[in-house]
Amino acid sequence: MTEKFLIDQIILYLGTFKRFGGKHNEVLAYKCLEQLRALKGLKDAEEATDYLIMKMEGAMAA
Repeated sequence: MTEKFLIDQIILYLGTFKRFGGKHNEVLAYKCLEQLRALKGLKDAEEATDYLIMKMEGAMAA
């Protein structure tokens, strides 16, 4: 999976979780976050979250 796909999936699952709730969406978002962490070689979930936020801010600025 590519970085863009994983970021899109995380946004999708978190948006669905915010709207409808459900443990399933939360778990899927975390799994994608872990895959992104492994793909980019980040240390932990906190670094992966920071990376995700940085990428989202960059996309919003463009």
